[in-house]
Amino acid sequence: MRFAFGENLIDGVAEVSPVETTFDATANDSNKSWIVPNGEMWKLNWARMLYVSDATVGNRQAELLVKDEAGNSVYGVKAGAVQGASVTRTYNFVQQVSHEAAFVATEIQAPIPADLYLPAGFTLQLWDSSAIAAAADDVTVAFQVKVYKGA
Repeated sequence: MRFAFGENLIDGVAEVSPVETTFDATANDSNKSWIVPNGEMWKLNWARMLYVSDATVGNRQAELLVKDEAGNSVYGVKAGAVQGASVTRTYNFVQQVSHEAAFVATEIQAPIPADLYLPAGFTLQLWDSSAIAAAADDVTVAFQVKVYKGA
């Protein structure tokens, strides 16, 4: 498409990639992950993790982790505070925020890069990296990605 720019014409392209939101509320699981399908690349816009811990004593550490196709960690951010037993907390992994060190009411923010791209085969994982009660705690996750499809 051509656009007028002063007295000149320039060619322009509009980026129209679909945006998808994923939601997983499977109970008794504090470790959730998704693999980017072949032929796709994801740009992570945000992720939200609602964490309901059971009565098992211990400090849970919420983390967003990106792994390459070989399982190597290539990016990760942990929440700036831990979660104890028998409480509900919400973790927001978003762009352009500071790394909070304490919960505000029941929520905390952790930063992700503005351009966090995951190629095909990469894994997005949201989990309790301390694995205090991995099969008893409940984590509900929602995240939004811009999906790029290729050959």
